[in-house]
Amino acid sequence: MTLFRRLLIALTATLLPCAALAEPDTYYAGVVQHPATNIPPVQVVSRFQIPQMSGGVNDFSGIATTDGVNLLLLSDHGFVAEARLQRGYGQQITGMQLRRVVLLNDEHGHPLTGSLHDSEGIAVARDGSIYVSFEQHNRVVRYPSLGASAQDLGEHIDFERLRAGRGIEALAVDRNGTIYAIPERPARATYGFPSYRLQNGEWTGSFRLPEDGNFLPVGADFGPDGLLYVLEREVGVGGHRSQVRRFGINGRAISEPQVVMRSDFGQFGNLEGLSVFRDWSGRIRLLMVEDDDLGRGTSELVDVVLNR
Repeated sequence: MTLFRRLLIALTATLLPCAALAEPDTYYAGVVQHPATNIPPVQVVSRFQIPQMSGGVNDFSGIATTDGVNLLLLSDHGFVAEARLQRGYGQQITGMQLRRVVLLNDEHGHPLTGSLHDSEGIAVARDGSIYVSFEQHNRVVRYPSLGASAQDLGEHIDFERLRAGRGIEALAVDRNGTIYAIPERPARATYGFPSYRLQNGEWTGSFRLPEDGNFLPVGADFGPDGLLYVLEREVGVGGHRSQVRRFGINGRAISEPQVVMRSDFGQFGNLEGLSVFRDWSGRIRLLMVEDDDLGRGTSELVDVVLNR
């Protein structure tokens, strides 16, 4: 890409944050492979730098897509960006068209402000309802559509006990419309990570996510195979490393975990959002988004294919 084109894209992204943005750097990144731990190799199809947007929108903490093309990106500053990806040879990401950026509202239709807008997880139900979790004032709300007023879903008694900034990070909705919420840190010392389930209008305790070393849950999604995929991160002197584990969920029961991806320290940034879909070739793919906590001004999409 020429220097002139890079400058043109940067200028467009700064002046027109809702314009069509196409063809930032995209490249193949080989495989993530850890034979010593018996984790299958994963093909990294694309690492795509999302063009810079104004207003803190690039601090993405959540992502939702059903086809790997049309997606919602959740900022932890109370925005949702609706976008469409362009895919080329090998289904790699070659560009992104930003359709609109929408503020998240409270129950009265007013934009969220201050610590109330610390949005972390996003999930979309089959009827199009959008669910968003927040980790400062821990809660989950429903939006009938983008730009609508929030609908209060009540809360579990543990929500107010969760640590501010370490609360409900991961959010997923299953095929039956049941909402599952997983905090980054539990409300009290206990085995594993408790989860919470919203069913028939009531929050109850659900499965316990088993611990794996120093990894903490930050994102989740039910895949097209009906399994729950959980994105987890660990922070070390070498930066962040991420892994994805998948589980079978049956009510409050959870199966033994299978690690389907694990990166090296510093291989990717702070991946916080996960969406699982089946591509045009029938393969299950993980689309993850980075939270730009280092303040570089851009976030990265990481797109990988599972080999089994």
